Amino acid sequence: MQTTAVQSVVPITSPSSLTGSAAVSSDFNPLGPMVMCSFLPRDFLECKDPIDHDNNNTARAVKGYGCLRFGGSTYEEVEHTEVLCTVFSDIDCYGPRTFLRDGVPCVRYTDHYFVTTLIYSILLGFLGMDRFCLGQTGTAVGKLLTLGGVGVWWVIDVILLITNNLLPEDGSNWNPYI
Repeated sequence: MQTTAVQSVVPITSPSSLTGSAAVSSDFNPLGPMVMCSFLPRDFLECKDPIDHDNNNTARAVKGYGCLRFGGSTYEEVEHTEVLCTVFSDIDCYGPRTFLRDGVPCVRYTDHYFVTTLIYSILLGFLGMDRFCLGQTGTAVGKLLTLGGVGVWWVIDVILLITNNLLPEDGSNWNPYI
């Protein structure tokens, strides 16, 4: 018995607003070798950082995407948005090469590492080194002058770090990369 593969052809129209060229209508063969550009993994794309609207709902409504706030400890707390991505020039794909990719988390990473800060807190916490590292200079000076609140403030800061209640002052998340 012979079976034949059914090839479907889907008409695709590329939007001129994102590609900068006139809208071109052509047939896309999903069984062919070309992959839709929007299906490519992030390794083949250059994506811009999420736009920070700083709690401005009007600016977000005008733009259509962006972050009202950054940060969060759990998945439910983190806002997600779209970012503008462009396919690298050496990659062949089908469709518009510039598009919006959805599901990008609104998080910002700076040079704050949890393990480093925890080690500072345990070893040099009585001198306020952990607070200096987090950018909390005022409380760090107070902790330095009182030698960690005679040890009490030192222990409390270690507990606050472990329970994720002591975070960087700039609102960024802990950097997951070492």
